[in-house]
Amino acid sequence: MTKGPVDPTAAGGRLRASDADRERALEELKVAFAHGRLAKDELDRRAGRALTARTYGDLAAATAGVPARPPQVRPAKVRPQVRRQVRRRPARAHDQPSANTRALKWGLALATLIVPATMAGSVVTGSKDLFCVSVVLLMAYVLTVMVALANAIAVRFENELPGERPPAAR
Repeated sequence: MTKGPVDPTAAGGRLRASDADRERALEELKVAFAHGRLAKDELDRRAGRALTARTYGDLAAATAGVPARPPQVRPAKVRPQVRRQVRRRPARAHDQPSANTRALKWGLALATLIVPATMAGSVVTGSKDLFCVSVVLLMAYVLTVMVALANAIAVRFENELPGERPPAAR
């Protein structure tokens, strides 16, 4: 009985191959296929032979003739063109505009017509009561516009991911 490592080729390839030897042969074949040195049908045929190999000679036959690795060639430095995309987080139900958005828009549109009409009516008639109503309507209108603008700005910035600028600023 021999002690220490055994050279499989010393016995003419008649020594029994282990599962680890078969795995190494399969790995070599996979690498050759991945680098384009073996065709798919040839890989299948050789892998079948390697899996059923009993001796080192059988394994050598399964991996014989595999083209050598091509020399390592350094790829030329090519600067890839990167397209920037605005990444937004997915929309959720609470991100959608509420049903009152349409009512707010119509209300602001009507108020744009009604406030100047009441002011003009107070000036023409000289009514102090109508003038007070038009001033209160004007204040309500200005506050509503400010709230609507603040809401629109908040919704825009909530949809941005942290650390990103809005698309208009790019």
